[in-house]
Amino acid sequence: MDVLSVLKIIWTEKTVLDGCIFLVGILNLYIYFRARRVTKRLQDHFSKIDRMSALPRDSAENIRAVTGEASLMAPETLLECRDRMNKYYSMFSIITTMFPLLGLLGTVASLIPMVNSIGAEDVQLFFGALTSTFWGIVWALICKFFDIFIGYKVEDNEKRIEFLLNPKRTADEKRE
Repeated sequence: MDVLSVLKIIWTEKTVLDGCIFLVGILNLYIYFRARRVTKRLQDHFSKIDRMSALPRDSAENIRAVTGEASLMAPETLLECRDRMNKYYSMFSIITTMFPLLGLLGTVASLIPMVNSIGAEDVQLFFGALTSTFWGIVWALICKFFDIFIGYKVEDNEKRIEFLLNPKRTADEKRE
């Protein structure tokens, strides 16, 4: 069997579980982009703070007077963004770890009927098992790849928010 034949079988031998894996994969990508949007908003906020802190105090005060404090997020907005970021990222991470399990579930569900029947139908059931496993692994890899781009930002935002909300406690913890 050549590669094109295998890919044709994978594409044509879809099961209900394959469809579920695709739907969960698309949902997970949607959640990823929601988490990414909130994470970027927080990163932009922290970039403004970083740029302002690098300026001499009188320059920073002049810029604040011209642009207004409204250019920075209020603490309530910061907390709301943090909560949304953590919620979406947590959902994304949990769903991503489910894909191999869904694929294995498809494999098991397709292999169980093979015990009762031996013959031409076995090949069909076997390919159903393999396609579920294939799609579960593919989606896990895709979502883990996206995790590369957002995971460290979520952790960084969390640390920065904690520092902004509790600067004394955070400084004390660093000394210990």
